[in-house]
Order: sequence, then C-alpha cells, then structure tokens
Amino acid sequence: MCKEKTGESMSELAEVVGVGEVEVKPHLAHITLLLTSQKDTIELCRASVDKRKPYIHQTLLNHKAQVDGIYEFENIARKENGGRSEIEVQITATLPTSNAITAINLLKEKLGSPITVCKIAYRHSCESLSKARVRAGRKAAEEARERATDMAAAVGSVLGPCLDMVEESCHQVATNHDKGESRIVDTALRQQEIHEHTPVIICTTIRAKFALLPYGTLKGKK
Repeated sequence: MCKEKTGESMSELAEVVGVGEVEVKPHLAHITLLLTSQKDTIELCRASVDKRKPYIHQTLLNHKAQVDGIYEFENIARKENGGRSEIEVQITATLPTSNAITAINLLKEKLGSPITVCKIAYRHSCESLSKARVRAGRKAAEEARERATDMAAAVGSVLGPCLDMVEESCHQVATNHDKGESRIVDTALRQQEIHEHTPVIICTTIRAKFALLPYGTLKGKK
C-alpha cells in the first residue's frame, strides 16, 4: 500500500500483482500417410492408387482437415525382385487433434494394408494460444482485484476504482506428458512437434493500482 499526492490531498493506493495460468493441449495434428501399390505394370499401380486417393481425401476433409494443408508426393519405382512396379504416394494433412485418430482408424479399416501411417506430429495452433493468453490475462486481473480487496479490508478501507493495470509479462511453459520437468519455450510452439498430451501453460503477470477509499465513500455517491 502507498500514498499518492493529487493536488493538496493524499490518496491511498493498493499496488498489487496478479498471476494467471491456463493450460492448453495441442490443437492440431499433422499426419503423414503412405499409400502403396505393387503391380505387374505401372498402369495397374496407377489405377490402384487413383481409385483410393479420392476416398482418402474425402475422409480427411470430413474430419475437418485444412483444405490447403493436404499435400501429395509421389514416387515410382520398379522392384528388381520379380520386376514388379510400385507407386508410393505420401499424403500429409493437418486436422484437429480430436479428429486425427478417428480419421486414421477409418482409413486403415477401409483400405487395409495399402495405407500406412508414417507419422503423427501434434502442434499448438496460433488461435488456441491466443485464446489461452486472453484467458490467462483475465485470470491475472481477477487475482489482482482479489488481492487489492483483501488489502483494503486489512487497512479498514473500501476498494475503489482501478487506476492502472499493465501486463508485465506473458510466457509459455511447455511440459512433457508426465509433467516430470518443464522448460521455457523460446521458439514458436506451433512449429514444434510434441507429444499428444503435452500441454502448454500460458502464464501472465499483471501489475495493477487501485484506489483505497474510506468506508461509506461509495455508498454516499448517487
């Protein structure tokens, strides 16, 4: 608590710090699939993969895959053993974490051995991190007001209006899935590949000033 001079009067202030933390799990899953066909000729391989690709694309889109985030990379080879031909099509897509496993299981059930899951990488989206930062800021502001209210009660005053509130810091702490250790993240989390259950904790610190008024001051105002 401190006093601030305004003209000839001295008004009491409560200077407090509030901290808000919000935990966010990965919002996006980046999956890599491999569609393979081995036949006697390239033409037969081509017919096989072309028959299956539309179903793969539609399944991914039905599970909220980003339309502009589906890519294909094709490799054509001839096997020395038996002279068979092979086409491999690598398909990558980004979709919500909650939908990824469902989509993969559906593809494996429908297509069987021709489809292989090569990799699943989980990431935090910019949108989910931005929303978490807003929630963390609100929590910090609420805690600051609660502390100021307690301070006012301790000195026999009534909490007045907030005179100033600034965000001192906001950082992201990534923890591993068993929460055995944590570390400060210096790079963009959306570019990091993490465990499915790895949360990120958004921690915001706010410093605020509130006026402390004598009892009855607020009641007397109309």
